Amino acid sequence: MDISIMTVSLPLDADTRKEIEELLAKDQVDYTSLLSIEELTDSSLKGFCVLAYDDDADKLVGVLSAIDRLATGDYEWSVFVSPSVRRHGLGTGLIQELDRNLTLRGAVYDLALVPEESQAGHEMLEKIGYVHDFSERTMVANAELNLPPSELEILPYSFEQTELIEVLVSAFGDTIDEIINFIAFNTQTPNRRLMIAKLENKLVGTVTIVDESDKLWITGLGVHEHARGKGIAAAILKWAKNEAYTLGKANIYLDVETENETALSVYNKAGFKTTQLTHFYRKG
Repeated sequence: MDISIMTVSLPLDADTRKEIEELLAKDQVDYTSLLSIEELTDSSLKGFCVLAYDDDADKLVGVLSAIDRLATGDYEWSVFVSPSVRRHGLGTGLIQELDRNLTLRGAVYDLALVPEESQAGHEMLEKIGYVHDFSERTMVANAELNLPPSELEILPYSFEQTELIEVLVSAFGDTIDEIINFIAFNTQTPNRRLMIAKLENKLVGTVTIVDESDKLWITGLGVHEHARGKGIAAAILKWAKNEAYTLGKANIYLDVETENETALSVYNKAGFKTTQLTHFYRKG
């Protein structure tokens, strides 16, 4: 079997994305979100794909996507190889091309994403020197017509930067530079809306919603430590479910680290159920 491997910078054209979707349809494990398929044609996203073709059959047999979501040099990547060629070492070839591109692009850091079901993926990463860092649950709930309490205002972000930075530092402990990059990304990316939550005219929480065709995602849900215990996170989730319903979505999705027991409790009480478990690996 003759295999050609090439690297393509984002955005991909629609035909290449369709080839990838057809390849992924052959497997029982859903790699759509791990490979960021919905975003690969987005001109505002930084990153690249490594594609492997069977020259004899003129078919795509492997794909690796690497995304620098905040344009900070921190890449998240995942790889998928057709079951028919997994014993040919193609995954190793794709990762070698990944390493070459990360070096060329001056990458600062990279994380590999592997689904719980992929034992071969875990073994391959450990073999090349990656170690487990953390894990995330992907959770889903039904969209619902369900407005939050009237005393909580949820509004589009409108340059309340100082207040929002204070909330994000309190909620996540990120640096000011990381937060500024986060705000810029979520206000400049077309399918994202950065929202703020106000209680008695004081900014107490935030969330970003991400519109991906038939799905609505929420990310960056945070509440200031001084406002916790007042049901604000639950109210924001109600608003998000209602927004999904208004936009005609059947479901709403989120990711949460498995060790974040407080957030998991809030999401479970709000009706979210786990659909996928993803493990993140870093270089040892």
